[in-house]
Amino acid sequence: MNAGWTVLLLCSCVCSLVTGFVVEELTLCEPGNAKGENVTFNYFVNFNRQPIVIFDKDSKMFVPSGPYQVAAVISYYLNINTSMVENMQEKEKRCKMEVVEYWESTVERTAKPSMKVFLPDAFRGQASHTLICQVWGFYPSDISVSWVKNDRIVLSNTTDAIPAGDWTYQVVAKQDLKDLTPDDEYTCVVMHPTLDEVMTMSWKQGLTSSQIIKISISSVIFSLGFIVALAGFFWWTYSKRSGYVQMETHSEAD
Repeated sequence: MNAGWTVLLLCSCVCSLVTGFVVEELTLCEPGNAKGENVTFNYFVNFNRQPIVIFDKDSKMFVPSGPYQVAAVISYYLNINTSMVENMQEKEKRCKMEVVEYWESTVERTAKPSMKVFLPDAFRGQASHTLICQVWGFYPSDISVSWVKNDRIVLSNTTDAIPAGDWTYQVVAKQDLKDLTPDDEYTCVVMHPTLDEVMTMSWKQGLTSSQIIKISISSVIFSLGFIVALAGFFWWTYSKRSGYVQMETHSEAD
């Protein structure tokens, strides 16, 4: 029989004369510091949310706790059950192993950020005057994102790092371009604990994606028109030559 069910069954039998009671077993597994070290294992048997039996890790025995006299009886029966003591030792061992694994996969987990800098497409015919630096996929959340204009740090509107829903964070830094000149160059600078060096990405005024698409379509149409015109010219030249037949002439002397 499972050790937990053994405890609950034993307590239920001892406390059967009491009505309206709740008996539960509680296992606590807690790290002792911010690095996940010095893991503490505790095991309790509670009666109406009050501990009546605890497992003493030093003596490897169950000891009574609380004002209930029945706690001594429960402790006695648990201690003579060698499988219960062995089960507690196994739980303590598993507790420490699982805390280390959990700590490494969560608290100590790191992820390097990714970034992109872009100018949003025009909306309803109005060009955007806000440059966007989007940074995502990083962990932990501590990060620094700033804008540099022509080698000079400028103020920007940067959001707080927010969870992305996959144990990583994301942040957006916006830069106003109302005073933009053709020679201006903007650089988004990202600093994060996972990076060996500062991550940067620059942007300079140029064609927007919508303009590039329009130019590409126009180029394709022009190329097709040129090919059709050239083909028509060669066809006309060829048909003119193949359709010419020299007529025979006769002189009056003949």
